[in-house]
Amino acid sequence: MAWRLSRPAARIELARRLRERGFYVRWHAYEFLLGYRGRLVGTLLLEPSRGRATLYCRRGAPLAEVERALREALGEVAGGVELEVSEVG
Repeated sequence: MAWRLSRPAARIELARRLRERGFYVRWHAYEFLLGYRGRLVGTLLLEPSRGRATLYCRRGAPLAEVERALREALGEVAGGVELEVSEVG
């Protein structure tokens, strides 16, 4: 169901679910800028046609917490999305 993320309504729903989990979300098309606990933590890039999402997470960010919350939210909105995580900077 990863293709669901090609619909704007599904991406709006993903942003809402992330906000419910305490994230700051700035959303533009297939890119989400994510903040958590008052700090910028990374960027999430969605590729619905490939069934993939990539999280570029800043070093020093609570990676395990962010990844867990992101996997939960993605699973609720569009199950089957493969999440890749890269630590940068």
